Amino acid sequence: MDSIIVGLQWGDEGKGKIVQKLSRNHDWIVRFSGGPNAGHTVYHNGVKKIHHLLPSGTDRNFLFISRGTLVDLKVLNDEIDEMSKIYPEIKERIYISPWCRVITSIDKQLDLFLEKIKGSKSVGTTRRGIGPTVSNDANRIGVRIFDLFNPNTASEKIETLASLAGMMIGKIDLMKETDNIFKEFDKIKDNVKDPYVMGSVLFEGTQGIMLDPMYGTYPYVTSTPTLPSAAFYGSGITSGGFEVWGIFKAYTTRVGAGPFPTELLDEDGNDLRKRGDEFGSTTGRPRRCGWLDLPLLKYACRVSSVNHLVITKADVLNGMKKIGVCTSYDHDFLPYDLGKINTKIEYMRGWKDLESSEFADFISIISKILEIKIEYVSSGPMEEDLKKNQ
Repeated sequence: MDSIIVGLQWGDEGKGKIVQKLSRNHDWIVRFSGGPNAGHTVYHNGVKKIHHLLPSGTDRNFLFISRGTLVDLKVLNDEIDEMSKIYPEIKERIYISPWCRVITSIDKQLDLFLEKIKGSKSVGTTRRGIGPTVSNDANRIGVRIFDLFNPNTASEKIETLASLAGMMIGKIDLMKETDNIFKEFDKIKDNVKDPYVMGSVLFEGTQGIMLDPMYGTYPYVTSTPTLPSAAFYGSGITSGGFEVWGIFKAYTTRVGAGPFPTELLDEDGNDLRKRGDEFGSTTGRPRRCGWLDLPLLKYACRVSSVNHLVITKADVLNGMKKIGVCTSYDHDFLPYDLGKINTKIEYMRGWKDLESSEFADFISIISKILEIKIEYVSSGPMEEDLKKNQ
């Protein structure tokens, strides 16, 4: 059976190692959305690597960057070079859809510019050019990878982007921009093809459900869909049967601006940040931290039709005297209205370790409210730290 992995919060849930674990049972790992704003931390043979564009597979999987993915060619090539040190033949297993949208340095400059002029209304993007690239696509002026096989067509499109963006960010060195894009494209052009996918597929989601532009905390969201339903549209692959794995932390974090009902702005929040080393794997920015939010998780599970749950970073809470859990709001869950609510926080005794009865009680409360079994508990950064929940 095919599987789809999604994050149930605002990203950074620890999806990478879950993908790696489940990849053992699948032939293909497929990215279907997002771009280099993703940052999935995975250990390969004990070596830490952060995947921004390459799917988080192992030494046996075929890796497909499908058409819903936004590609920064320089980031992709650097990542392939790094992964080749661990898996020398990895490039032979990589497929890149010609339909992928290309992120240019123009888009990244524009991203930075737009965030600055928004001032206090800034949403806190990763500044990787995601939003402007999606906007180019909507305006029918975006560059797709298939354009790069025709230098004249691609050059004309890049010139159009430079002319429009130049009105805001100033003069752009068009020749340098074009040369850099083609230089990076030449390195991967032999991998550009939509494969005939046979065997089982694991679809690797990015960011989190609460960052989905249609179902998340708009406008504080990403620019591409994060729901599992986007997997088939974004990849061009259909599935005869699939299951959805929802990943969440034992507490809640988010990077950037936006509502956060259970955010802790006191010493407890600072303690969580230090304990969990909560700094963005893509941006390096400190993450905002708060208690676990069960109404938020229940909503994310519902819109994602989650079948299985995995809780990560439970060990971060080891040794805390008390643990807070948000069990309800003072009104119905509305993702666009989370800044105007009061939360009911229930506190329970902390636990010494994950073998403690207090942790079992914590797990039981979550499963009861979400009405979905927690299949695995993750207690560290390695794949081996993922244990079956009894």
